[in-house]
Amino acid sequence: MCYKIAPIKIEDAKDVFEIEKQLFGSAMLQDIINTLENKTTKYYALKRKEEIIGFFEISIIPPECEIYDIAIKTEYQGHGLSKLLMNEIISICKENACETIFLEVNSINYKAINLYSFYGFEKYSIRKNYYGENDAILMKLLIN
Repeated sequence: MCYKIAPIKIEDAKDVFEIEKQLFGSAMLQDIINTLENKTTKYYALKRKEEIIGFFEISIIPPECEIYDIAIKTEYQGHGLSKLLMNEIISICKENACETIFLEVNSINYKAINLYSFYGFEKYSIRKNYYGENDAILMKLLIN
C-alpha cells in the first residue's frame, strides 16, 4: 500500500473530526479548526490514496515537542501504521531542533504504551485518576 503523510488543511478538518469521534468518543470540529490556525501545533494526516485514515497532533516549542494525539481508524489498526506516524513525528522534531518529546497516555491504553516503549519513551511521572479511575502516564523520549 502507498501511504502519504501531509499537513492537514482546513478542508480535512471534518475527516479528522470523524476519526476523533470514532476513537475517542468526543470531538469538537471547531477545536480542530482552531488548532489548525495555531502556529506551534502541527496536525498531519496519514492518507491512503485520498482517504484520511489517521493523523497526529503535536506541539513544537524547541527544544521540546509534545504529542497530543496519534490516531488510526479502527479498520486500519494493527498494520504498523502508527509506526509510520511516530517516525514522522521524530523526524519533524529533529528538523525543529527538539531534544525531548513528551506525551501523556491513559494507563489502560496498552497499544499506545507498547508503541511508545518500542521507541524508547520512558515513564517519568503518573497523574493519579486523571482519566476518571485511570491514571495518566507521563512519558518522555530524549532525541539527538
